[in-house]
Amino acid sequence: MNLIRSAALALIGMLILLSTPLGGAQAAQVDTCFGLPASRLVPGVLAEVVGRSARKDIAPGGAWLKPDASRTSPVLRYLPQGAVVKIQENSQPLCTVDGDRWWAASYGDVRGYVTETVDQRYVLAPFSGPAPDLPAIDGLKLLTCIQPRLTAAPPTPTPAPDSPPVVRVVFADEEGAVAFSDNGGLPRVSARFNPPPLSVDLSPDGTAALVLTHNGLYWLDLLTGTTFLLADMTRFGNISEDVWLYRALWTPDGLNAAVELVDTRDNVYSFPIWNIGVAGFGAPFQVDSGTEPQNAVRRAPDDSRMIILGANAIVPYPSNFADETPALLEYVPPIGEGDARDIVVPSVTWTAGGFYTYVPASEDAPPGDTVGGHLWFIPNRGTPQDFGVVANVKPSETAIPSPDGTTLLVGRGESWRLQDVAGKVLQTLPPAAQVFGWTPDGRGVAFTSKEGKAGYLGVDGVTQSGFVPKEADNLFRISWLADGTILYVVRGSDEKLTFSTQRSGSDPVYIGILSNANAYSVRLFGAVPGLATPPQPCR
Repeated sequence: MNLIRSAALALIGMLILLSTPLGGAQAAQVDTCFGLPASRLVPGVLAEVVGRSARKDIAPGGAWLKPDASRTSPVLRYLPQGAVVKIQENSQPLCTVDGDRWWAASYGDVRGYVTETVDQRYVLAPFSGPAPDLPAIDGLKLLTCIQPRLTAAPPTPTPAPDSPPVVRVVFADEEGAVAFSDNGGLPRVSARFNPPPLSVDLSPDGTAALVLTHNGLYWLDLLTGTTFLLADMTRFGNISEDVWLYRALWTPDGLNAAVELVDTRDNVYSFPIWNIGVAGFGAPFQVDSGTEPQNAVRRAPDDSRMIILGANAIVPYPSNFADETPALLEYVPPIGEGDARDIVVPSVTWTAGGFYTYVPASEDAPPGDTVGGHLWFIPNRGTPQDFGVVANVKPSETAIPSPDGTTLLVGRGESWRLQDVAGKVLQTLPPAAQVFGWTPDGRGVAFTSKEGKAGYLGVDGVTQSGFVPKEADNLFRISWLADGTILYVVRGSDEKLTFSTQRSGSDPVYIGILSNANAYSVRLFGAVPGLATPPQPCR
């Protein structure tokens, strides 16, 4: 059918051309896109993104600049609604059997093709008035890395030698501003991004942030606002419009970035992971085979290590392309291969010197499986320790070990309980809308009730804890720093995410509204190092 339609379009275009006088401007603007909305653009004009190119509601809501006029062509740049491009001089619309009308266009120094229409919808519209200035971030040229930091200077503010540790927060708001705050102080904006960031992560030394948007990975110096583009969409392989960026994390050494993507091609989800060298050590490479679940990259709170929770193994995050360090633990997954959203992975609870993990039992495992259904401790150094089978856990349930490995939070959906390894039920949680896991002291768990109230239940039955904010309705996410500082996100009735912190013995401090749930990062420092000299690209 596509071949028949292509032939019909070509024939109609020829008939129109033959019936039009030659040699005039009218002949140069003949529109052969039969059956599509009439074009509202001509060569040389400015055009604004007013609709979405995507045919999937889960995809970004703007348009794509591509090297070729094709749905399958890789993405050069994501253009949010409101972005303005220039239609190239002498450009003619290119029509496809997919129902799109493409124009050659430029966005700053980047040239490619943008579709004016998708099906019967307009994506581009004529823009009147002078061309708006391109945002400084969008005008950045792609670099390969930043020179490693070898010296440090005092931060802003500078803590006294005998002062308490500094809690530094970096976050992105819904308008695209990336700001940082120390000890709950007034946020200071470092840079602005459009589209708003998908992910923000504070560097191990506290002076910079990795900022991920639909257009790529950026390195941002918090104190000066200096920004470098480390990786655009072209550095992640063949990125079509069905693939987009999701989250970026610094590696513990501060020299690399782990970037997670969402791939929805063929309507099957996968979540590939790429490594981008921040300090110039090696070219970008794909870390995995794309079969891991979402949020597979996990980093220890103390930056001691980073791991990947795979479909059939827990592996160390590779230090380079040739790293073949053996898996920390291998197992048979509870389900077969398929959509990565359905992968069931072990739970992980970080503690001093390593982490506890419970590996779900699998019906596909061979008889006498010695891994599935067991509680394990994976030390930072040494051999994994098997604590044996955990009783009273159904195959459909999740089991999350406590920080000391003596108790587990077990359940699924609304039904959760606290039990010991032998299967004895110690406490039963009220119906929960969401569970967040163990508090740092290991005495109980935090959750949100079905009524939207922040809740706590201890192993001893206590229902209040200093690790859970009392007045946090609709708690969406919670975590803790080493000094007990609470970090929590609340989702309002308007679906906006508000971020707050609360130090031990103090009132909560509202930080701001987030662009999304991954758009904040917090670290605790005895003294936050600064940058002695301005950051420079690698030579």
